[in-house]
Amino acid sequence: MKKYYKGETSKAVQNFQISGVFVSLKMIYSVAVVKKAAAEANNKIGRLSREKYLAISRAVDKILLGEFDTQFVTDQVQGGAGTSTNMNVNEVISSVAEEILKDKITVHPNDDVNMGQSTNDVIPTAIKLTLAKLMDELLIEMKKLKSAFHHKSKEFKNIIKVGRTHLQDAVPMTLGQSFGAYEAFVDRNIERLEENKKYVFTTNLGGTAIGSGINSSKTYIKEVNKNLARLTKYPFKSANNLFDATQNSDDLLHIASLLQTFTAGMSKISNDLRFLSAGPRAGLGELILPEVQKGSSIMPGKVNPVILELMNQICYQVFGNVETAFHVVLNSQFELNAMLPIYVKNMIEAFTVMKNGIKTFREKAILGIKPNHNKIKDLFDNSLCMATALNRYIGYDKTAEIVKKAIQNNTGLIEELKKESGLNKGMIIRILNPQRLTEPTDIFEK
Repeated sequence: MKKYYKGETSKAVQNFQISGVFVSLKMIYSVAVVKKAAAEANNKIGRLSREKYLAISRAVDKILLGEFDTQFVTDQVQGGAGTSTNMNVNEVISSVAEEILKDKITVHPNDDVNMGQSTNDVIPTAIKLTLAKLMDELLIEMKKLKSAFHHKSKEFKNIIKVGRTHLQDAVPMTLGQSFGAYEAFVDRNIERLEENKKYVFTTNLGGTAIGSGINSSKTYIKEVNKNLARLTKYPFKSANNLFDATQNSDDLLHIASLLQTFTAGMSKISNDLRFLSAGPRAGLGELILPEVQKGSSIMPGKVNPVILELMNQICYQVFGNVETAFHVVLNSQFELNAMLPIYVKNMIEAFTVMKNGIKTFREKAILGIKPNHNKIKDLFDNSLCMATALNRYIGYDKTAEIVKKAIQNNTGLIEELKKESGLNKGMIIRILNPQRLTEPTDIFEK
């Protein structure tokens, strides 16, 4: 097979035999698009001939079609701030462009493909383009998950259950309200991601090595950002301060932090559902999960919450990825953050596993989840969770006394109320109407 990469890529292959995994094609394609935008800008300002520009542009198109995927061979874990990745793309584009030109014109990987650029403005920009795409992919799945929770909240709206705090019985709620809260959480995080996408659309393209724009020009900076916006359909624009945009990566860390925030909530939801489905007879058992596979190789009939366990593990992985991103920013020095290769490796992994995870979570757990009506009713009827409603009628202390007696005597709340509260039967029934206790009301019984 013909090798389209050249000497610098070969050196990188020898220097960085670390993970055994190549740089993600998502990142490679983003770098290639930056190269196309740059070539067009350089042609427009008269620095790059039309023949070379068109050949570079066509070479990028071929790369984006996947025709040269095997030529991108640098390890995802590498030193040099991404220079190995940048040169791998430069060299492949150079070779393909020369092939398009029938080898009649030399297309130099540095002088032509990398014209007016540096690894230090190309790689951060390509990372931002990659992040924009990853965020869009995740948002699609988040919106589907929100819809699934919405439908379950409607389906379960009339099922009264015990609400719990500190893992203890608290007050009544509906199962629909539980799923409505999950829906609201996902919706809020959708809004956060959509509102903060703007931070990935500011580039340091044309700042070249440190932000000073050496070997670049003001016209080039304007044109290359305009071209990138047109090619990607994202509103890319130049940063106001190219030095800042080259040396500081807080915008990248901000996106990682948003993903971590969503991840924390998803782990909480997974834990909730694992507890609520625990049993089915010796645990809470309020929910019945879809059976997707045998639960045990030795215990017949056992069903494990494997999809929920999967979701928890994905959350742990994403937290680790984001922790790495924090260290990337913490260990930047002077005019450049040289640690970006490990950032993009971790963010691609984090967004990808979360996207695939919540798709699996929705399809194989949430859509098929069912209430265990009998268990929910038994637990509710045997609980004392409606006692809080008595506070404004007989006071906190008297209510606490009645609850303690019910616990000691292993009796029900109503039975003890009849003996101790002085409330008549009709009043007790009105006060302890479960449905009325699941939402705020302005009605105060006399």
